[in-house]
Amino acid sequence: MLQTVNHGEMIVLRESIRARITVAPVSILSTALAIFLFIPFLVAHGATYGAISLWAVPILLLVAARSYFSRRIKQQLDTLSSAALKNTDLTLRISSIVNQSMVGLGIWIMRPTAEDPFILPLFMTLIVVIWSIGVMSNLFSDFLSFVLSITAMIGEVALFWLVQGGIGISIGISMLLAMSLMVLLVLQGSRIFRDSVLMRFEKDQLLEKLEVEQGNTRQALLDAQAANDSKAYFMAAASHDIKQPLYALGILTDTLLMSDPPQSIASILQNQRDNINQMSDHFDALMDMDKYQNGRFELNLTTFCLAEFARRIDIEFSEQCKSRGLDWQLAVEAITVTTDADLLLRLLRNLLANAVRYTDHGAVCCSASMVDDCVEFKISDTGKGIAPEHQKAVFEQNVRLENNDADDAGRGMGLSIVDKINTALALDLQMTSTVGKGTVFIFHLPVVPADAQALT
Repeated sequence: MLQTVNHGEMIVLRESIRARITVAPVSILSTALAIFLFIPFLVAHGATYGAISLWAVPILLLVAARSYFSRRIKQQLDTLSSAALKNTDLTLRISSIVNQSMVGLGIWIMRPTAEDPFILPLFMTLIVVIWSIGVMSNLFSDFLSFVLSITAMIGEVALFWLVQGGIGISIGISMLLAMSLMVLLVLQGSRIFRDSVLMRFEKDQLLEKLEVEQGNTRQALLDAQAANDSKAYFMAAASHDIKQPLYALGILTDTLLMSDPPQSIASILQNQRDNINQMSDHFDALMDMDKYQNGRFELNLTTFCLAEFARRIDIEFSEQCKSRGLDWQLAVEAITVTTDADLLLRLLRNLLANAVRYTDHGAVCCSASMVDDCVEFKISDTGKGIAPEHQKAVFEQNVRLENNDADDAGRGMGLSIVDKINTALALDLQMTSTVGKGTVFIFHLPVVPADAQALT
């Protein structure tokens, strides 16, 4: 914390120096112009050229030296160490005090004439008042420099008038009051300057910290993605290797079932075949995990007839429904569509598999018919249904409803995959469900124009 505070103080000091040296090149020009304009009036009212030179030349030399020093410091300000900053601050402060002291001495140098003893002192007082306004604007970033400089300059003028007695005392007191007001104004301005610099410093620190945190977050995301990709690749590779003997085991089981075994053996073999099918579904999901989990699909659009396409669905789910004592209804019109056939098949399989799994009695239906300029698919069941508060959650990955008692526990990925395919193919999938009555899914596919159909 102490290091942060010290660093903040150095930032304020650096910016204070920057503010003071920025106006230095302009000061030499404005000072020279002002003195040049003052000379005719001073000469006209009895000031000698020697007195004017004694007053003006040191001021010009001091301002020129400050301007030269400021140009040198400006080039290396951002690289100065803390010690160098403090030395620079001290040099500028001494320069300001000496310069303003020289301006205030003018009222003592310009000897008033006997004919009009007040005109030159009043004019020099006016010069000091005008000069002090410039000092306020130049030194508001460094309160100490301003206080010492303005005290030296106005203090000399006030002292001059106080020793004159009479009306001079009133003028001297007025100058001291004006100086006090200036000090209060610059005190407030220097506080505002300091607070603004510190706020900017804190903001820059927060932005730097935020950039670091964002960099760490991006790297963590990349690392997590790499780990996830490695996991998905490993799982897909492993499941692919395991699927080969599983496939051979399925063929062996089918061969034994076709050999007309005794009923006691046949029931065991059939149970084994059902478990092989279930394991095969699990491994299929593992092999597709990366693709479906991240929604990265390379669409392979083809044009095909839905009636031919639906035969694969019919063969697969008619047997599943029969084994569960459900009515299977398939009504797909001979319509030509253009889409990714593999993704569409995966979507239908997942929807129908859920329908069969969570339906104990009644029917599972799949239909496709023309509605306006699209093909409307409708998958419905008379199963358990989904409560309204759960209907969004079921589309999330690895989410299963805790209160279902389906024979097959499922993987919790089916509707998550459906949701991703729906997005990839822009199917506008809609679901309606009533607890105890069943669920209906509807989505739409564009049809192929008539001239394109003629070519297929």
